[in-house]
Amino acid sequence: MRTWLKLLLCVAVAAAAALAVLPARWLIAVVPQQWPVAVVDASGTLWRGSALLALGFPEARSTLPAPIQWQTKWSGGPAIEIRHPWLDAPLSLRLQTNGFLLSAGTLKLPASTLAQLGAPFNTLRPSGELRLKWPSLRLNGNIPSGEIIVAEWSNAGTALSLLRPIGHYRARVTGEAGNAVSLALSTVSGPLNMEGNGRWTARSGFTFKGVARPVPNASPEVRAALQSTLSALGRRSGDDSILQIGR
Repeated sequence: MRTWLKLLLCVAVAAAAALAVLPARWLIAVVPQQWPVAVVDASGTLWRGSALLALGFPEARSTLPAPIQWQTKWSGGPAIEIRHPWLDAPLSLRLQTNGFLLSAGTLKLPASTLAQLGAPFNTLRPSGELRLKWPSLRLNGNIPSGEIIVAEWSNAGTALSLLRPIGHYRARVTGEAGNAVSLALSTVSGPLNMEGNGRWTARSGFTFKGVARPVPNASPEVRAALQSTLSALGRRSGDDSILQIGR
């Protein structure tokens, strides 16, 4: 009996030692190939390391200019602290008895990054600044209820128009009962008005309906400058562009 206990203890120690030095490069194989985020290079271990990320789908990816860095901490329980120049503060993902607790944070990045996500962004080639802000969220396999994230696109521009800016936009993502997510798009300011609502469920996927149009008091010159952008956004109906995803 004592021999078996010693053997199990040796196996446990060996397993712990192996886990402690697992190379971070394993993440390259772990992330699914079809995801819009990929790990293109990594160094260190799974517990403390850094990695370069690429955004976009496999046929058109672009590597971010700075790597993310992470380290495991054990203060108050196991947690991973993530750092990146686009984050306003280190992001913490803490393991608790009822799931993971993600700390509140803000991410700021150039809007040009959206072009790597495909249509219609690769046609619009957006410019300006994106700001994503989220509260502390509990992740336990279910979609958190209430506000999940607020995204703002300020000083918005597009390569299809010389007009700068075309607007300032806000999108709110909210968790709903029944493990669903709703999205509300609105315009804060600017000559191009965009608004709409969307919803995601595991059964029906993501659907969105909205409209983009020049503001009512837009001059003929402004309306002319927005025509290419409106045509790229969706099906035209007079001055309107119909924004639709899914049914």
